[in-house]
Amino acid sequence: MKIQEQDRFHGAALTQIVEHNSFKALNRASTKYGHYLVNTNRHVFTKYSKSTRSPWSFTFQPHDLQSIQAEISADHPVFVCLVCGTTTVCALTKDELVALIDLHATHAQWVRVEVPSGGSCHVSGSLGKLKRTVPHNSFPEKVFA
Repeated sequence: MKIQEQDRFHGAALTQIVEHNSFKALNRASTKYGHYLVNTNRHVFTKYSKSTRSPWSFTFQPHDLQSIQAEISADHPVFVCLVCGTTTVCALTKDELVALIDLHATHAQWVRVEVPSGGSCHVSGSLGKLKRTVPHNSFPEKVFA
């Protein structure tokens, strides 16, 4: 099987998850590429940007929004892991995500991650920006907390 570009970027996030002390299992959660089930109960949606430097932009199409919203509506723990080139993985909780984008939108939404030199992730989206930065070292712990 050929290795696709998206496999390399998703692997950056999945490797860190698998190496965490609380990791037990990783499965495909649905037919949607980039939707994973960690430890049988945590839904992780992975997106990537291959840009080599900040800022990184991520687009969420209506089908992405529907998939994420379905898991949130089912009251599952949901995380979005944004792979920012080869620099960092910015993990967002469902609360952070709903502050950034409209999951019920019928048009594309966007999230942007900016990392000033030596700083944490500054995250903004279609609805506004997060009040706090997202530290690099919050991932993958955030997925297991």
